[in-house]
This record gives sequence, structure tokens and C-alpha cells, in this order.
Amino acid sequence: MKGGLLFADFSAQKNENRNIQLLHPCSVTSRSSHSGAILPPLSLAYLAATLREAGYSVKIIEGQGDAVFNIRLSECGDYNIQGLTTEEILERIEPETHVLGISLLFSYEWLIQRELIKAIKTRFPKIIIVAGGEHATALPEYVLRDCPEVDFVVSGEGEFTFLQLVSCIFYSGEYRSIPGVSHIDGKDEFISNGLSSRIAHIDDIPKPAWDLCNVENYFQPNWSMGIGLGRNMPINATRGCPYQCTFCSSPTMWTTRYIMRDPVDVADEFEYLVKSYGANNIDFVDLTAIVRKDWALSFCKELKQRSLKIPWQLPSGTRSEALDEEVLQALYDTGCRLITYAPESASEETLRQIKKKIKIDRLVESIRTANKIGHTTKVNIVIGFPDDTLASILKSAWFAVKMAIYGSEDCTFTKFSPYPGSELYRRLRNENKIPPPSDDYIRSLAGFMDFTKIESYCNQVSGRTLTFLAFAMHGVFYSVAYLTHPKRIFRAIGNLAKKRFEPSNVLEQRLYDIFMREKLKPN
Repeated sequence: MKGGLLFADFSAQKNENRNIQLLHPCSVTSRSSHSGAILPPLSLAYLAATLREAGYSVKIIEGQGDAVFNIRLSECGDYNIQGLTTEEILERIEPETHVLGISLLFSYEWLIQRELIKAIKTRFPKIIIVAGGEHATALPEYVLRDCPEVDFVVSGEGEFTFLQLVSCIFYSGEYRSIPGVSHIDGKDEFISNGLSSRIAHIDDIPKPAWDLCNVENYFQPNWSMGIGLGRNMPINATRGCPYQCTFCSSPTMWTTRYIMRDPVDVADEFEYLVKSYGANNIDFVDLTAIVRKDWALSFCKELKQRSLKIPWQLPSGTRSEALDEEVLQALYDTGCRLITYAPESASEETLRQIKKKIKIDRLVESIRTANKIGHTTKVNIVIGFPDDTLASILKSAWFAVKMAIYGSEDCTFTKFSPYPGSELYRRLRNENKIPPPSDDYIRSLAGFMDFTKIESYCNQVSGRTLTFLAFAMHGVFYSVAYLTHPKRIFRAIGNLAKKRFEPSNVLEQRLYDIFMREKLKPN
């Protein structure tokens, strides 16, 4: 599937004023949750670039980025909202806009985003609203019925599906057979065409339209997925994930087809972001950035040839299979400074149950090697899977302690939540252990980041016990990490003393984030 062919088939007709706006809504977190990252909207920048290349007039409304310092409590009192108010978003919607695309990434944000969509439709009743993203893909019928103001849902990879839908809306009206598009017809029947077709040649997608985004707004607060260095920009080197972990909704969104960009193309984008936007750090936001050793080495070779020596990070979790000493050294030599490993558990039985196909001994070897080379490493652990036991959780806790001793700087312990679109979600629904999608269920999904919520989907460990363990495991890990590496204590004090806070690890970054967000909240 080549981009040029698609543009030829679904481009805007000449002398036609067809206006499209894309909305990156406010960020939503549970009232008592830890801080979240603030990044320019990469998915919408790709979508906007595709539409513009096809000849459409497109603008991005940055509900988050245009007001990153505006943090407030929701009317219901359950959520913190960061970004523009509903009225401010409404003021940014142009009356001549025909289609509004909205990104719905996290299901726990839905209750707030739903009210925003209703307000938009009330103010602009003729506007066609199209929802996409992980939440919409996982629960398309629920989104359409729970919020009739949504006209269409795009499921899966969105660029060319949305382009095709827009073309049909404006010109032919024959949208019923477009793969990846769902709607409710005039007979109140849910019509779904499944997932969108995967884009085989992702290098053909136009590069993100960052010129349509106010990227400078995201640099000011220094909030990051990993370690904030000031001018952090996101990038995707791959799409999809070849694995089938049962707790993850990725297979529903992306299938298990893993597509890598050409290393040269990724290096080109690195260079562009540095020269055009003064980026001093690049965050890979891929689901699984590095799977193949040959790709990683080729990419590092490209960066080295260009003398691009700026920091870059792998903050979203990656596999260890390809991260041997040769690759880890090459990554470090070209600027990689943070690697997040995502074993999820150290129990072989739990790993088997969740289909996490990793070898713990190989993972440990990779982490120890990375630490020796100089990388900052972070480990992600999830507790409370349905078949977890207290023994399996404690095994993960002991694993984390060992990683602290071996030099890992950070570890995150989150509680399992049955996310829509995942295999475990479907299993628990079939077992009637979770209800059909509802407001109460949506609220419960924030439990993975909010330790004040005590929901448990574990057959043997209660929610209160999981909450206690999550707190305790964080405390033990960082106590061991700093006591066994006391220089970090003095480093942290030095960072705090600087006029502009410069974190050295993710813990320091998150403490900074929390402090700043609390400072910004109204009394």
C-alpha cells in the first residue's frame, strides 16, 4: 500500500473548501494518581500530515499543549484535568469545520472526553465527529452508543482509513465498506468493518506535521515520559508488536504485525527534529522499539555517521533479547541514556500465564550489562494478574531488589487493570468477573496508577494487599537503590539545588512532576 496511490484515490478535489480539525483533548488522571507525561501529539501530527498531503485544509487543536499549566479538578471530583477548558476548546473550533477527529487513547479518560464531545456537538450540531485511538478501537460499539454524538469510529491504524473516510464523507458518501470504520445506522444497528488495513510501508507516511503544533508549549514544563531534558520530542521507529501478552490491548489495535521503519529514515527524522525544533532529547514512544539486533546496529551506525550526539531514550518499555553487550554499547555511544525494561513479572509461572515470552536470566544479564556501560535503566513490574499469588508477587519484589543492587535506578510497580481490547479483559468478561462497560467500570480502570483504589482482579490477593505491596515495593526498591549507591543521594541534592531542575533518573523526574502539578492546582 503506497501513500502516493492513496493520495491519488482520496485526495481533495480542486477549488473545494473542505476543512478538518483534529483534537488532542485534555489529559485526564485520577485525582490521587501519580504524574503523567506531557508530549506533543505524535499520532495527530501524522494524521494531519497525511490529510494535508492529500490536499485538505487541516488544523490541530491542542487541548493539552495550549494550557499545560492549567490543572483543575473535574466537576465530579474524581479526576485531575490538565489543559484547556471545554469552553476554550469550543472557541478554537472553527464554524466552517466539516469534520472533527478526536483521539481517544486511554479508556479511563472516557468519562471526561465524552462530556467534551457532547458539548462540541451541542455547539456545532452539523459537525461530523470521528473518534479513533486505543479506546475507540477496543470498544467501538460502546463509544457510539454511550455517546451518540460520535458519528464514526476508526479502529486501528488511522492515517489512510481516516483519509478514505473523509473523502467518502465529502464526495461519495459510500463509507459503509471502508475497513476500520464503524457507525450506528438509521435502524439503530451497529455496523462494523473490523480493523483498518495495516500500512505495509510506513516510511511512505508523510512525516509528522509539527508545524501545525505549538511544540514550544511542551518544552516549558519539562514533563517527560522518561527523563525530562527540556526540549523532548517523540518519535516512532516501529509500529505494532509481534508478541501477544494477555494484559495488553496492542493486538486489538495493531494486530501482531510488527513493521520497522528504515533506519536511515529514522535517523533523518532525528536530524530534522534537532535542526528544526532544537530538540535536545528524542523519546522513542514505540510499543516495542528494539526487537532485531541488525536494525538496532544499523540505526546506531546512521547516527554515528551523522555525528548526532544528542540524548535519546527508550522510556516506554522494550525487549531484552536484542540488547546484548554489542547493541547496548552501540546505543550508549550514540546517545541513548535511558532504557526501560518491561518484564512485568519475575515469576516464570506468571510469565507463562500472561504469554510474556522472555527469559529472566537473559533479561538480568542485559540489565546488568546496560548498567555497567552507563545506561540509566528502569524496570516495569505489574502485580495482581488474575492468577498471581502472593509468592509470585514477592518473587517480583525480590527481583526488583536485585536490580536495585545491580544498579538500576528506577522501578515502577503498577496494579493490573483489565484493559479493554486485551485478552485478559475478554477472559474476565466471559467469567463475569467484570461488568459490561459502564461509568463505574471506566472509573475503576484508573486503579493501575491510583493506589488509593483497591480493586483487585486477582483470585488470591485482595485489593488492599496489592495496594500495600505496591507502596512497600516502591519504598524498598528505592531505599536499596540509594543505600547501595550513595553517590546518587548527593547527585539528587545537587540537581535540586540547580536553578533549573535537571533530573538524573525517572524518580527525580516524577517527584518534580508531582511537585509542579500540586503547585499549579487551585486551592
